[in-house]
Amino acid sequence: MSSGNNIQLLCISDQQQALSASLAEKNLKSFQYALRRGADPAVRDDLSGLSVFEKACETAGSAKFIEECLVHGVDTQQPNANGKFPIHFAVLSEDAEHFQALLSEGTNPNLLYQDQTALHLLFERLNSDNWKRVFPCIQVLIQSEPASVNIPNSENRTPVGVFVKNSKNWQKNSEDWRKEILQYCLKFANVDVDTFRKGELRKKIQDFFPDVTIPSFIMETNLSVLVTLIKTLNEDKFNSELQKYRSKQVNESEWQNDFWELLSMAVQSGRLSFVKTLLENDYKFSAESRLPELLTKCCNYGYHDILSFILSKTGHTAAHIRTINSVPLLSLVIKEINTLKDRAKCPFFKCLDILLDDDRIEIDKVDSKGCSALHYAVKYKVDGAVELLLKHSAYIGTVNMFKELPICEMSPEILQEHLNSCITTNDKRPGDDDYEVNIDFSCLVPPVYKRNHTGDVKKDAAGLKEISDEMLPIVYMANSGDMKPLLKHPVISSFVLIKWLRLSIYFYINFLICTTFFLAFTWYVVGCYGQDNVDRFLKESLRIISLLGTTYIALREIGQMMLHTKMYLYSIENWMEITLVVAAYTVLLKEFEQSEIRQIISAVVILLSALEFTLLVGMLPVLSISTHMVMLKTVSKNFLKSLILYSIILISFAFCFYTLFHVKNATSTKDSIVFPDDVNKVREEETKAEEPKEDDKFNTFGDIGTALLKTMVMLTGEFEAANIKFESNGVSYLIFLLFLFFVAIVIFNLMNGLAVSDTAAIKAEAELIGLSQKVDVISKYENALKFPNTNGVLTNLIHCIFPRTFLQLFPTYLPYYYVIITPNQSNSIFIPRPQKHVDQESVLDVESHFELLPENARSNERFKLSFGCCILPSFSKMDGKVMKYAKEILHSRNQRIHSKDKLEMLEVRLTTIEHNIERILQFLNRDGK
Repeated sequence: MSSGNNIQLLCISDQQQALSASLAEKNLKSFQYALRRGADPAVRDDLSGLSVFEKACETAGSAKFIEECLVHGVDTQQPNANGKFPIHFAVLSEDAEHFQALLSEGTNPNLLYQDQTALHLLFERLNSDNWKRVFPCIQVLIQSEPASVNIPNSENRTPVGVFVKNSKNWQKNSEDWRKEILQYCLKFANVDVDTFRKGELRKKIQDFFPDVTIPSFIMETNLSVLVTLIKTLNEDKFNSELQKYRSKQVNESEWQNDFWELLSMAVQSGRLSFVKTLLENDYKFSAESRLPELLTKCCNYGYHDILSFILSKTGHTAAHIRTINSVPLLSLVIKEINTLKDRAKCPFFKCLDILLDDDRIEIDKVDSKGCSALHYAVKYKVDGAVELLLKHSAYIGTVNMFKELPICEMSPEILQEHLNSCITTNDKRPGDDDYEVNIDFSCLVPPVYKRNHTGDVKKDAAGLKEISDEMLPIVYMANSGDMKPLLKHPVISSFVLIKWLRLSIYFYINFLICTTFFLAFTWYVVGCYGQDNVDRFLKESLRIISLLGTTYIALREIGQMMLHTKMYLYSIENWMEITLVVAAYTVLLKEFEQSEIRQIISAVVILLSALEFTLLVGMLPVLSISTHMVMLKTVSKNFLKSLILYSIILISFAFCFYTLFHVKNATSTKDSIVFPDDVNKVREEETKAEEPKEDDKFNTFGDIGTALLKTMVMLTGEFEAANIKFESNGVSYLIFLLFLFFVAIVIFNLMNGLAVSDTAAIKAEAELIGLSQKVDVISKYENALKFPNTNGVLTNLIHCIFPRTFLQLFPTYLPYYYVIITPNQSNSIFIPRPQKHVDQESVLDVESHFELLPENARSNERFKLSFGCCILPSFSKMDGKVMKYAKEILHSRNQRIHSKDKLEMLEVRLTTIEHNIERILQFLNRDGK
C-alpha cells in the first residue's frame, strides 16, 4: 500500500470510520493505530448491521486483524441480532487461519446458528471449486477438542450427513476429493453413522464408496441422542436411553437445562407419551419455569392432549396463574383455526375448549396490540369461537391500540343470540307469583373486575386506581347503525336502566333547580330589569333567586371542569353555559344606564337561557321530549350542511340583485326648460329623487349586507316583488325568474324534503332515540366522575358528594353480575349478594337506592332496588317494555326447544320404522328363497 493511503487513513478524524477503512484497505498498522486511539471493533454499523470484527471474520486473509480485535477484548461468544456468532461469519471467509485465531481464544466450535454448527455450514459449502480451501477449515475444527461431528441439525443430520445428503447427484470424476474428506472424518472424528435418521449416513457412504471402511462408533448417550430419538419418535429406545443419561447426570443445574430442552422437543413432537415420560407422576411446574413456552407450542400446533396434561401439572396459586397468563393463549389458538375444517375434528377447537374450561385462564388477556381473543375471533370470522368466548363471559368492550372494540366487526345476530342466552328463569311457570327472570351482565364486566385478572391496574395522574368505563360498549352500540337496535334488548336496556336509577334523583334535582332559575331569571330580565315601576320586593326576590341559580350553575360548571378539564373544554354546550353564567352575573349585578346596552344584554341572556333550558329539557328520558329534541338537532344540522353547499348560489344571486337594483333611476327633467334662477331648486329635487327612502332600502338592496339578508328572506318565499324596480333593465326579469326556479322552488323544497325525511326516520326510531339519549347522559356523568385531575380540597369535596364509583355497578353493587326481576310482583328488581349470618333489620341505602333485606330472611339474600318516590314510583321497578321483550325471548326459546325435541323424537321414530322395514324385507326374502 502506498504511503499516501496510509496518510489518508491516519488523517480520518472518526476513529471508528478509520478502523473500518483500514480493514477494507488491509492496512494493519492503521488498524492497530485506530484501536489504540479508542475505536471499538464490536460496534455495529448502522447500514450493514455488522461490526468490524464480524467483517474481518468473513473477509479472507484477515487473520491478523482478528487477532488484534481479540487482543482488545472482543467477545467471540456474542451473537448478532439474528443469532449468528463470529465463528459462523468465519465460514464465509473459507480461511483456516480465521478458525485457528478464534479457537485459540476459547471459542466454542459447537455454537448453533439456525440449528447448525460451523461444521454444518462448511460441509454445506463444499464443492469441487473450493474444497481445497474449505477442507483445511474442517480439519482445524475437527482437531479442536470440544468440536463434535455428531450434533444433528433441524433435519436430524450431522455435518457429515449434510455432506452426503445429495450423494445421488455426485459425479464419478469428483470421487477422489470427496473420498479424501470422508476418510479423514471417519478416521479422526469418531463419526456416528448409525444413530441418526435410521442409519442413513452408513447406507449412503456404502452406496457411493463401497471400498471405504466405516468404523462402528456409537457415541455415549447425550442430549443430542435423546433429541434425535424424540425427532424419530423412537419411544422405547428413548425411555431406556433417558434412564442411562439421567443416571450419569450429577449436576442438577445441567440436568434442568437439558430437561427443559428435551421437554420442549417432546411437546413439539406432539407425542404425549414423551411428555409423560419426562414428567413424573408427582411433578409440578414451578411458577418461575418455562411453562409459557410449552403452552405456546401446544396452542400453535393444536396439541390438545399435551395442553391438558401440562395444565394438570400446574398449580393454582396466584404466581402460577400469572405465569400461565403471561402469554395470550386463547388468541394464539384462535389465530390457528381454519374455518373451512370441521369443527368437531379441529384440534384447535379442542384446545379452545380446554382453555375456556380452565378457570385460571384469563379470557380477556390482550397481546402487544391490545387485542383480546374475541378481537381475533371476530377478525378471522370464527363464529364458533365467538360463541364460545361470549358463552364464557368474554368482555365485549376491550379497546385495542387501534381504538377498536370486538363488537366493531361482530355480527349483530351473533351478539343478539348471546344476549338472548343471558336471560334465564327459575324454572317456574310464567303465571306463578314466585316466577323470576334472571338477566346476566357478564359480557359487560370489564376484565379488571374479574377474579383471574393478571394485568397491571392503571392509575391516573393523582395516583388513584383508574375506573373502567362500563358504558363503553353500550355507547358504541348507540353510535353504530348495525348495533343500535340491540339497545332495546333486555340485557342492555336493563343495564342502562339500573344505572339511570342511581343517577335519576340527582338529575331531577338539577333539573328542578335549573327550571326555577330559568323562570325567575327570565321574569326578572323581561319584567323587572331596568324598570322603575315594578314592585321592589318582587324585583329583589327574583334577583336573589336568579343569583342563587347562577351561582349553582357556576359551581356545577367549575366542578365539571375540575373533574375532567379536557372533556369539558371540548364541548360547545359547556362554553355556552360559561357565557350564560358571565352574562347572567353581568345583568344581575349591574343595571346599565344606557337603554341600548341594556336591551342588547337582556336579549343575549334571554336567548342563552332559553337555549340552555331547551337542552336541559331535551335530556329528560321521556320518549316524546327526547325524540323532539333529536329532531330539532338533526334537522338544524342538516339544514346548515345544505346551506353551506347552496350558499354559493344564494350569495351569487345576492350580488346580482345588488348590482341591478341598488342604483335608483333619477327623476328626469326631460325637455323642460330650466331658467338660471331655478337651477338650484331643480338640482335639489333631482337629488331627492335619486336617494331611496329609508323604508324601501331593504326591498331595494341598498347595500351588500342588506342584499344578502334580503336574498335569505326571499329563500323562504317573502319576495315583495312589487317593490323591486324591474324597469331598470331587461336582464333583471330573467335573473329573478332563475332565482324563483332554482332557489325558491328547487332548493327550498329540497331542504323541506330533507327535514321531512329526517323527521320520519327519527319518529320510526323513537324508542331507540330515547335509549340513546339516556346512554349519552349516563356516559357523560360517569366519565366526569371517574377521572380526577387533581387531589385538592375542592376535588375531594366533590367526590365526597359524588364518589368516583357512584355510577359503577361492578364489582360492588352487582357482585354476581346479574339481577333478578319478579314480573308478577310489580317488576321489582333484586340484586343477589354473598350471604352473611348476621341478624339485622331492613335499612335503606339512600346513596345506592338499595333496600338491604335482613340477611337471615332467605337462603339467597339480595338487595331490593327501591328508589322510593311517591310521585315517580315506577322508577323503582323494571320497565314494562323491557320485561315484555324478555318474555318474548324466553317464549321463542321454549318454542325452539320444544320443536327441537319434536324433531329428535321424529328422527327416533323414523329410525325405528326403517329398522322394522329392513327386518320385514329380510324375513320376506328368506321365505321367498
